[in-house]
Amino acid sequence: MPSLSEPISVESATLRRRVVLYRTLSLVLTVFLVAVLFAVKRAMTVPEDPDVEVFDVPAVFESLAQKNPDAADISDTFFFADGATVHLHVMGRGQACPLHIHRRTHEATVIVAGQAEVQQIWGEDGALTERRGTHPPGDLIASEPFTGHAWFNRAEDQMLGNLVFAAPRFDGNLYIDGEDARMQRGPEPFTFTPLQALAKLAEAGGEAVVVKLPALEGRMSSVVLARGAHSLEATRAEPVIVYVAEGSGVLAADEEKPVKVGQLWVLRRGATVRATEGSPLMFYVFRPPMDAPASVARGE
Repeated sequence: MPSLSEPISVESATLRRRVVLYRTLSLVLTVFLVAVLFAVKRAMTVPEDPDVEVFDVPAVFESLAQKNPDAADISDTFFFADGATVHLHVMGRGQACPLHIHRRTHEATVIVAGQAEVQQIWGEDGALTERRGTHPPGDLIASEPFTGHAWFNRAEDQMLGNLVFAAPRFDGNLYIDGEDARMQRGPEPFTFTPLQALAKLAEAGGEAVVVKLPALEGRMSSVVLARGAHSLEATRAEPVIVYVAEGSGVLAADEEKPVKVGQLWVLRRGATVRATEGSPLMFYVFRPPMDAPASVARGE
């Protein structure tokens, strides 16, 4: 006669095997879900910007021009925040950017390559006043909100490269005609020539001069450094953007790196710039607002 315990033992063994199987499957499923969640989180995490970024803007210009030889307009952005942008605008051969205004954006443009013919119109004593000029690489041309401006690349054999600093961030152009009354609200524009600033410092026999420019609501300065060093205070919350217009030297942040014409530095930590002996430096310093004004954020 079979023992009564035998069927129970078989059932118990089967039950134990099922429990082990279910636990193993649960563990595998849990590990799989954790791996999937980790992968999704990693994919959605925006990498932290480095403390120091450097861009060779003329090299970027040349690359864009070679890859798009027949293009009318090309752009590439180097810095983007709610309160400011810095981008390269490449205009095609013989291309024009018609007269336009910005209703909120303060704009300062540094010529990177080519010769820019610029028309600017603003209000003065109840009438519209016009200025035209041709600017080589390094020159800065600033236009405040409602100051009309048009850009022309007259060259048929070369593209024009413009490095555009905007605060609040660039949001496009509002094209107008030459009699638009809104330009009455625009203040007189501003231009800056690095070679003139270097010549003045040489005549004065000084070591350095720092000038806050009437552009971008006072957030842009020019630094002319004949010798010695200049310190730049910057943090992640308050970065500093530097564009080198003339000369050579070194920039020391996490390490020393060479400085040359056409470099754009985005600094999120303090740094020191030193001019090379016999090669005075001239560079622009932009302290971008990181947050958009409330009216811009609301789209007013």
